[in-house]
Amino acid sequence: MDTKNKQKRVLLLNASHNDERLLKALKNMGCYVITTGTRPNLPGHRLADEYVYGDYTDQEAMYQLALEKHVDAVCPCCNDFGVITAAYISEKMGFRGQDDYETTLTIHNKARFKAFALQLGEINTPVATAFSQLEEALCWAEQGQYTLPLIVKPVDLSAGNGIRRADTKEELVSCIQTAFDRSRIKEIVIEPFIEGTQHGFCTYLIHQKVVAVCSNNEHSFINPYRVEVDTFPAQQVELVQGDLIRQIERMAKALSLTDGIFHLQYILHDGKAYILECMRRVLGNLYSIPAEGLGEGFDWDYWEVRAKCGFDLDDFPTTVSQKGFWAYRALIARQNGKFQGIHIPPEMQKQIYAKRMLQNIGDRITNYLSEPMGFLFFRFDTYQEMMQTMIERYDDIRVLVEEEKNEFEHKEDETTSIQMN
Repeated sequence: MDTKNKQKRVLLLNASHNDERLLKALKNMGCYVITTGTRPNLPGHRLADEYVYGDYTDQEAMYQLALEKHVDAVCPCCNDFGVITAAYISEKMGFRGQDDYETTLTIHNKARFKAFALQLGEINTPVATAFSQLEEALCWAEQGQYTLPLIVKPVDLSAGNGIRRADTKEELVSCIQTAFDRSRIKEIVIEPFIEGTQHGFCTYLIHQKVVAVCSNNEHSFINPYRVEVDTFPAQQVELVQGDLIRQIERMAKALSLTDGIFHLQYILHDGKAYILECMRRVLGNLYSIPAEGLGEGFDWDYWEVRAKCGFDLDDFPTTVSQKGFWAYRALIARQNGKFQGIHIPPEMQKQIYAKRMLQNIGDRITNYLSEPMGFLFFRFDTYQEMMQTMIERYDDIRVLVEEEKNEFEHKEDETTSIQMN
C-alpha cells in the first residue's frame, strides 16, 4: 500500500469497464475514491468508497462536487470529456497533474489541434478545414473546390463516433450532416482521406520527454470507424518511431505538458506517419491490458493515476521497452438480437490469456455496431502467428446472436404455421 497517499480523497470521473483499472490503482495506493456519472449500474461504482450521481461532462457541477467532497485530486476517466472536466476542476482548485484547461481543449478538439499543429510547424498531420455552421459547410461542399475522398469528423468525439468517409459530393453532404448531428458542440473538421494502414502510438511523458513507448496496429472489420482489433507492436514502427517521438516532444515543450500518457493515432503511407489525432488519457477497449507487454508488466493505469493526481513518479522504471506479441479483440456482433454466447475454435483458446465480458447470455443487443459483448486478450510467440489468428482468421471467432422478431412478424409466423398444419 502507498502509505504516503493513504488519506488522499480522489474524485474519479466515471466508472466504466475502461476506468476500473484506474480505480483499482487508486484503491491499491490507499486512496478514498469517489466516483460519479449518470449510469449507476456501471461496474466500477461498486468498487468505489462512494458514488455520487452526476454528469461528469458538466464542468461546473463537477467542480462544486469536488469542493463539497473536499477532494485532494481529480482523476480523468477514459473519455475526452472527462479529461476536459478534470483539467477545469484542477485549474480552479490548484491541483497538480493536469494540463491547463486551454491546453487540454487544444489537444482534445480536432479543429484546435490541427490549427495548433499547423502553427507550430514540423508536425506531420493532414490539413483540415473546420466548420462551426452547418450551412457554411454545406456551401463549401457544393462549391467542389476539394479533392475526394475526404474524411468528415465531429471535433469532440472519439471511438469513431460520427466519422464518415465521402467519395462523392452527395456522400460529402450526408457526412457533414451526420457529423454536425453527432457533435455535442456542433463543430466538425473535413480533411483528406489518406490511404494506408492505421496505428496507435502510446507514450509516457516525464518532464516533456518520452520515457516509454507502446505501438500497435489498428484493425476494423464490422464497423469501419471503430477499432475492433489491436495487434502489438505496430508493423514497420522502426521506420517512424524516432520521428514520432521528436514530434511528440516538440508538442509537449510548446504546450508545457504535464507528466503522463500522450497517445496518438497515425496513418502509415509510403513509410511516413501522418498523425490523425492525439489524446492525454488511458485508451478504450481495455488497451492497457495487452499494453502491459511493454517491459514485464508495465502498468499504464497505475502510472497514469500517479501522474494525473499529482503523486510522485520517483519509482518509475528506468528501462522500458516493448517486448513480445500481444493483441485484443472487441467482441462485436453482426446484427441486433439476443446474445447467445461466443464461438472460439479450440486451438485458439490456448492463445487467450485473459477475457472481460460486458454482457450476459440472454442480454439484448440493440446497437451492435457500438456495443461490444466483451474483450479477449491474446499472447503469441511470433508476429506471423498473431496476424494469422487475429486478422486472417477473424471470422473464426463469432458472437452468437438469436435474431429477435417483432410482434407483427411473430404473428405472421404463427398464422403461417397454422395454415401449414
